[in-house]
Amino acid sequence: MTVIFLSYSASHFISSAYAAGSDDAITLMERQIHAMQAQLEAMKQKQAAENRRVRAELARQRELIEADPYASRARVLGQPTTVGYGVPSSHPQAGAYDDVFGLGNTILAPSRTASTPYGELTAIPPAHPDLYSPMRRGQLQIGGIRLTLGGYLEAAGVWRSRNSAADIASAYNGIPWHNQPASHMSEFHQTERQSRLAFLAEGMLTHWLEADAYVETDFQGSGSSSNSRQSNSYVPRARVVYGELKDREDGWYLLGGQSWSLITLFNKGMLARDEQTPMVIEAQYVPGFNWTRNSQFRVVKTFGKEERYAAGLSIENPSSVPAGVSPCSNAANHCTTTDRLTGTNVNNPSTYYTTDPAPDLIAKVAADPGWGHYELTGVMRFFRDRTSTLGEGHNHTRIAGGGGGGMVLPLINSKLYFQASGLVGTGLGRYGTSNMPDYTYGRNGAVTPLPEANLLIGLYGTPLKKLKLYSYAGAETVLSRRAFDDNGAHYGYGNRGFDMRGCSTELATNCAASGNIRTVAQVTGGFWYTAAKGDYGTLLVGGQYAHTHVQAFSGLGGKPKSDADMVLMSLRYQPFN
Repeated sequence: MTVIFLSYSASHFISSAYAAGSDDAITLMERQIHAMQAQLEAMKQKQAAENRRVRAELARQRELIEADPYASRARVLGQPTTVGYGVPSSHPQAGAYDDVFGLGNTILAPSRTASTPYGELTAIPPAHPDLYSPMRRGQLQIGGIRLTLGGYLEAAGVWRSRNSAADIASAYNGIPWHNQPASHMSEFHQTERQSRLAFLAEGMLTHWLEADAYVETDFQGSGSSSNSRQSNSYVPRARVVYGELKDREDGWYLLGGQSWSLITLFNKGMLARDEQTPMVIEAQYVPGFNWTRNSQFRVVKTFGKEERYAAGLSIENPSSVPAGVSPCSNAANHCTTTDRLTGTNVNNPSTYYTTDPAPDLIAKVAADPGWGHYELTGVMRFFRDRTSTLGEGHNHTRIAGGGGGGMVLPLINSKLYFQASGLVGTGLGRYGTSNMPDYTYGRNGAVTPLPEANLLIGLYGTPLKKLKLYSYAGAETVLSRRAFDDNGAHYGYGNRGFDMRGCSTELATNCAASGNIRTVAQVTGGFWYTAAKGDYGTLLVGGQYAHTHVQAFSGLGGKPKSDADMVLMSLRYQPFN
């Protein structure tokens, strides 16, 4: 309009100049110039006033968002929409809060977690995000990268009938035997160390290739100065740290870093953050639950538009668990068995690292045909040790492994579910939550894998909207002995000649049970109650009871056993859920 006005004024001036004389033309030109300058100044003032109004409006919106970031802001024509602070859209002030930012009817959509019971309890970001959906609570957008925050703060308490000096994670294979004074003492601890921080960054590399990076940490690490006497200086630890490439169009998923092992049961499909972890407060989960969290490279291929079928292969960092007595431990045999080394450099110098020659290989197929989730799993492992005598030595390599499967069944949809999983084979102790041994030693000191089996069953559900209930029963067992005798000495694992006669006598030293555990079993149950849920997070209250039974192989003096009862309580605040 300004250009049209100026063109018109110039034309009018020229025609007038011809009509009047030259003197009058100059005077007329001056008047026209002054008029145009006055109009331009008025337009500048009007524009400045409009700029001030817009800035003030944006400042009011920013203050409103900071005061209540989850309230609706936009007007919906013909509907009594609430606009900030409970002001209806018909209110005269409603226009000041129009959707200036173009974010739709709400500034932030409700948060989402992984669609698993464990994901809901721990605020894990979902495995199937939509980068084109509206922003959700707990999310930030930086250019093309979307950031999702997760995790929770926990105040927990644990009581155990036998003192094992554990925090929120129990040492099931460390329950004291009755010859130990700790077996006759209970323990109580309060802890915040399971509090968890989670961070997911994701974006599109191309129109079909998505990348994400996920980090999850808690405070269950222990430094050399960590204690519970004064400063409680426990340290963060790398719980889950990985990067992932997702080609959803062709159904290929590549993962590299530390994550739950592919051997872990999934709730559906086979994608990271969809693991079917028990709903317990206990950080060591339940005996019979197969899992690790370790470094790996994983490839998964899904099939069908709804990804109902999947196959995967994972190459995972090895770390075996040896146990028993080697013949080279007897000085009369003049040999040495080497199957582990003490950590150096950035490895932990107070523990060992076994001499495994190759990674663990885990393959899995999964199906979600429409009712339930089903899996079949296979694992292959490689063990190695070296027996040495003065001037020479020999390496011994053994291959172990096995297979199993699992299922999750909706008995009453959205109300009651059943799950079961199991694993059987040789050298599988590492993949059970009790950390049972993988192998022992043969007559020449060579690695001898142990035959083992793990089983877990569970029922869980939501009888009320705010109440979740769960129960699990699981066991891990070494199926048979691997032992031999030589010149009156007893070797291997589970040897009948091992002395168990002092296992029931306090302070007796003749009890070999702790190094020859046969079975760890547990039954447990508990609840989670949603005490509060709103724009600024969710507050959960949980309780759990568990009874654990431990039994060793029989030896001289009988078949020793121990047990323990445990009660846990938890108060969790999820700020981003």
